[in-house]
Amino acid sequence: MAMESGTLTYINYVAKVKDTGEVLEATREADAKSLGIFDPVARYTPNLVAVGEGWVLKGLDDALLKAGVGDKLSVEITPNKGFGERDPTKVKLIPEKRFGEKAHELAIGAEVEVEGKVGLVRYIGSGRVQVDFNHRLAGKTLLYDVEVVKAVTEPAEIAKALLLRRLPIAEDKLNVSLDLEKGTATVLLPEELYYLDGLQFIKRASSNDIFKYVKSVTSLTFSEEYRPPVAAKPKEEAKPTEESRPAEVKPEAAAPEEKLSA
Repeated sequence: MAMESGTLTYINYVAKVKDTGEVLEATREADAKSLGIFDPVARYTPNLVAVGEGWVLKGLDDALLKAGVGDKLSVEITPNKGFGERDPTKVKLIPEKRFGEKAHELAIGAEVEVEGKVGLVRYIGSGRVQVDFNHRLAGKTLLYDVEVVKAVTEPAEIAKALLLRRLPIAEDKLNVSLDLEKGTATVLLPEELYYLDGLQFIKRASSNDIFKYVKSVTSLTFSEEYRPPVAAKPKEEAKPTEESRPAEVKPEAAAPEEKLSA
């Protein structure tokens, strides 16, 4: 049965460039290892998607609207439904001196930022740098092998899934409670997140997500719990054993007084 627009679902996938076979992404650890793109720092989990809401490329979104839970799909995404066609006007020649002290760090294939736009260095020579501001996958046809794992339907499960979409923690460390009669939700954040960069933005964005997909929630509270530090127990002094007890030192006998003769 096809999923409706707005359905929250978890998907696993492997994404590749059709012409070259370059692997772009894999959501399963086993796939990442077998395809040679495993990153020990990355968190491999199914990706949460709001079907038809633009969370993924349009070509993939369109395919998911025709799919159901448990389906496995092979999706070919052309540039017009992926990262767009290449635009020659987005390739610029920039004087090398514009990069100032960082000019000596430039290298072909490196990413650079110019006037707030990120591009790839394509050529360096004659005091000029050719920078391509097209997305690196512009003009590429992509292949996605997708498995629709499950739909998320229960309010508490939806709220937790939306929070985990933005918070870099394991599911068992996040405590979420809902009172649907009162329209309230409370999130107890673990201490490891208290000083996370951008936490306030994440709270606001996650709140908006929850208000949108859990209609009955009209108030959300983020809670932080502090506890006194645990006092260290004093160390017990080890009792000396016979072997470790220092030997008793007896005073030496006084030497006989030396007499001096005239």
